[in-house]
Amino acid sequence: MSVYPYNSEARKGKIREMVRRGKSYMAQKKTSPESREKRGRGRPRHIDRSIVVGQADHYRVVLHQFWPKLGPRLLAAQSPEEIVRAVREDAAGITGSLVPFSELILRILHDPKFPHARSTSQIHFLSDSLGGQGFVTPRRSREICAEERTKVRHVIVRREYYIECSCGYEGPARDGACRNCGTGELSWDLRSKESD
Repeated sequence: MSVYPYNSEARKGKIREMVRRGKSYMAQKKTSPESREKRGRGRPRHIDRSIVVGQADHYRVVLHQFWPKLGPRLLAAQSPEEIVRAVREDAAGITGSLVPFSELILRILHDPKFPHARSTSQIHFLSDSLGGQGFVTPRRSREICAEERTKVRHVIVRREYYIECSCGYEGPARDGACRNCGTGELSWDLRSKESD
């Protein structure tokens, strides 16, 4: 018998046991619930980007309408209850979309990066931060809005059997859309020519 622990009979017995189990042991290991719930690499996706931008745009429109009355009361609020009271009294039409997020609104308003000078900047900061509706952090929500708004949207420049797209593709169309980027949206010039 060897003096080294890795050569011991107990160790060899465990190895034999593992070999004896063979495929069934590996198959059990692969189909465990933990392996099925593994996520992909990178940042986990919690919400669709278009939903975040859509909600942020909605909040921008709504807050522009109510900001002259609602803005000063929101900025002076020190608790979620004060925010709920201000929204119910000054903006009754949007109570359902702002009241559930009163704590989130208070956190956004007390954010060190919240703009204090211009009301337009305050509205945009608040609405972009609220776009994620708490599914993502306010900062991530602002990042998503900025990224989506800076994306270049391609449009079709000429529409025939062959198309020229702003992405650079020239060739036959697939169902009236670009084969390269998939856009079916027409450029402003082409729309005005077709309407004449």
